Amino acid sequence: MNRVFVPIDRQELLERARTARASLRACCLCERRCGVDRAAGARAPCGLNDQTGCFKRHISYAEEIDLLPSYMVYFGGCNFRCRFCVQAPECFAPHRDTLVDPPAAARDFERVVSRGARTINLIGGEPSLHLHTILEIAAAAEAQLPLVLNSNMYMTPEVIDLLDGVVETYIADFKFGSDSCARSLAGVDRYVEVVTRNLLHASRSAALIVRHLVMPGHVECCFRPVAQWLAEHLPLAPFTLMTGYVPAWRAARQGDDLGRCLTEAERSEAEEFTLELGLRRAG
Repeated sequence: MNRVFVPIDRQELLERARTARASLRACCLCERRCGVDRAAGARAPCGLNDQTGCFKRHISYAEEIDLLPSYMVYFGGCNFRCRFCVQAPECFAPHRDTLVDPPAAARDFERVVSRGARTINLIGGEPSLHLHTILEIAAAAEAQLPLVLNSNMYMTPEVIDLLDGVVETYIADFKFGSDSCARSLAGVDRYVEVVTRNLLHASRSAALIVRHLVMPGHVECCFRPVAQWLAEHLPLAPFTLMTGYVPAWRAARQGDDLGRCLTEAERSEAEEFTLELGLRRAG
């Protein structure tokens, strides 16, 4: 599918930011569609109201090569509760974060770009839950910012539409190949339907990199279906196979496979299947 990225002007950014902020009155930014009035200060299931907090920022040289150096900006709050989350518990406590002021953030992003950062990598938590803030930052910037959205891709289609011409690259964390695994490990429903829909939608307006973290005991149920779907539907999308799983946060609590690292057999199987399918490996 051909990608066409067309930046939008400041007036359009401001209008979209107003639309996004108004939507917080009955939030449907993700497919939980909770309807919570975040604008009134109520906290949604993700832990967020209408404020955006940042719990970490740093320059990274460990992302895909085309993104480097990348300025990693971690927004708090998440609509998933993955047992193995490497950013937990900080990403689940957004009320503790440093509040983001969009004009100040825009100046910060412009500063790091002027000093050599190639991309601004918005991560979390789940950054799409901060759509209003992302658009306000983009509108406050003097020039187009090289924004990357590093996302679980569980947003509603309206979010992708409002980010068209704003986000240059999506890094999609395609976590699960099975709805039952998504439900038991992250607490979300309709996972495969939502994420595959959004991958196709996002690929029409921005560059797309798909990542998958191979989880111990989940090669057959998660890795293989993810890889097979990509080979059939997005064969040209750069794919990052991550085999460095370590048990984080609550991964070991239930005494199952998530409490260990990958075996060499699991790692080899994932590598070989990726080669067999001819997936395009990201740099």
